[in-house]
Amino acid sequence: MTAEVILERKYSKIKMFLVAAGTMLVMLACSAVFADNASAHGHVIDSRADLCARGENVNCGRVIYEPFSVEGRGDFPEFGVPDGQIASAGIFTELDEQTSTRWQKVNLTGGEHTFHWEIVANHSTNTWDYYITKKGWDPNSPLKRADLELFCRYIDDGAIPPDDVYHDCYIPNDREGYYVIVAVWDIADTPNAFYQVIDANLSINPSAPTTPEPGFPGDPNRFGEHLIWNAIRIYNEGDIVIHNGQFWEALWWTQNQEPGTTGQWGPWKLIGDAPPQ
Repeated sequence: MTAEVILERKYSKIKMFLVAAGTMLVMLACSAVFADNASAHGHVIDSRADLCARGENVNCGRVIYEPFSVEGRGDFPEFGVPDGQIASAGIFTELDEQTSTRWQKVNLTGGEHTFHWEIVANHSTNTWDYYITKKGWDPNSPLKRADLELFCRYIDDGAIPPDDVYHDCYIPNDREGYYVIVAVWDIADTPNAFYQVIDANLSINPSAPTTPEPGFPGDPNRFGEHLIWNAIRIYNEGDIVIHNGQFWEALWWTQNQEPGTTGQWGPWKLIGDAPPQ
């Protein structure tokens, strides 16, 4: 056997080894990506995405594999995902299909109700908000902000939630038939939020009041218009917070910069004293 043949075979084996090693690296990288996807993030039991994953909703696309990853821009409704993409966060577009018959309905009754989130990747949290479509909404048009009204809110002030989160709310007890509930988990350590919609067949509870007394569990008005400053939360220009009994306005993007400690050239402007909390 000539030296040229020996060298050619040697280089051929080296080439095969490099190709195999490269293929293995690509496979490992893909596995890491899929593993990361598989660990993100959270969804509401009986939501549209959840029923897709359980096979009760059909033709849902790839959300059947990850109902917990409906993630988009946070700070809804001032910012957030665009109208027409509220159900999908612009990712799982099949979820935005909206007609009166497209999705399976969950039977719910007006009055007290507990919503259950299953969390698979725990994020520091700003708020948990629950909206419902207004009376007279069009169930055959894409879902939009103008259709929604806030009926329940919980504030975590940067806390990291457990694997199971339960929220006691009061579903408006003044409407019957098909309504959509939008649950938004707003994250503190990223600018994003997780969106879940629930297709509800509502009935009125004759034993419950139409409107509960103020201060009921989940009452979104119990916090006031402005929230207390949080070191983890991201603030943008124009955001107003309460800190040490005073109102402060953000002059630009800021995070973990305490109002009143950054001097006259800092990101916060003092507005005035806040009323007692």
